[in-house]
Amino acid sequence: MQVRCQRCGYMFTLSREAVAAALEEVERTQAKHYAVDCPKCRHQIKVPVKDIRRFRPRQEAETTTE
Repeated sequence: MQVRCQRCGYMFTLSREAVAAALEEVERTQAKHYAVDCPKCRHQIKVPVKDIRRFRPRQEAETTTE
């Protein structure tokens, strides 16, 4: 999943493991956004949960639909 920092414009990738961990945390807390820090400027970025759900790993997506 590609994320762009609103402050410095740096674009970085969240790995599949990071996306899965973010989904677990968001579902525990019932949050609407997941906060991730920019690796370049350390500014906190809010990523919408619906975007994270769209990029969840396939094996997890298939088990939840069955």
